[in-house]
Amino acid sequence: MTDMNEVIALQQSGNFEELIRRGIQISDGALGLKEGWGKAPFHGMRAHYFVEVASDAIGKHGRHRFWRAECGAEAVTHDKAAMFAMGSWERCKVCLKKWNVKRSSVATLSMHNETVSRHDGGQT
Repeated sequence: MTDMNEVIALQQSGNFEELIRRGIQISDGALGLKEGWGKAPFHGMRAHYFVEVASDAIGKHGRHRFWRAECGAEAVTHDKAAMFAMGSWERCKVCLKKWNVKRSSVATLSMHNETVSRHDGGQT
């Protein structure tokens, strides 16, 4: 049987690899950002790369937030059931692939702009 104090200590230290190795899935608290790797409550078994698309509805559980993932998954959270930070949840493969492509293109564009500015700066 797993000792919950040990699990909480591993979570607080950020040692999610050990939790995954033991087959334990745990969140890293509420996702306090407008986008990022998150796990919607009561929504599957994987973390997705979610982007908050709206947060203007207020209901009996507080502000409702509407999320859309890179893979097309959608989720609704509210103040009493917030979007969880990824923690040790397995990442959605489709979201991961699209996120890596986007990150790579941003890095390539950044390197290109840096190279162009060096060339422009050298000519007078």
